[in-house]
Amino acid sequence: MAQTGTRSTTTRKGAGTDTDDTENGTGQTQINAVMSGAQQAAEVARQTAERAAARLPEAVARTQVAARDTQVALEGMDGQTLLAGATFSLGLGLGLFVSGAHRLLVTAAFLPALAMLLTLLGRKEE
Repeated sequence: MAQTGTRSTTTRKGAGTDTDDTENGTGQTQINAVMSGAQQAAEVARQTAERAAARLPEAVARTQVAARDTQVALEGMDGQTLLAGATFSLGLGLGLFVSGAHRLLVTAAFLPALAMLLTLLGRKEE
């Protein structure tokens, strides 16, 4: 038999209905298992979102208190300390950036420098 680029298909004839019914039953069982797993995953996601939403106001309040405390501490530092801290933080951030660290880590290293520099600039304006 020579092949000319076409594919031949074979069909089963005869008493193959028992295997077809078994294959359909197995397929339906697999579909039911997938649907059940998806429903369970959706329920877990819903419960997690509800817990996170319940804790959100407390987390925001704590963040505001921490930011206020940080600003008070920065305002209490003298200019040289702020400049040294900002320089160190900028150097750390640049070093992490050049070394190829994750962007979130690089950003976290630059945030203290930003806060210190903004505090220094605020003092110069007054």
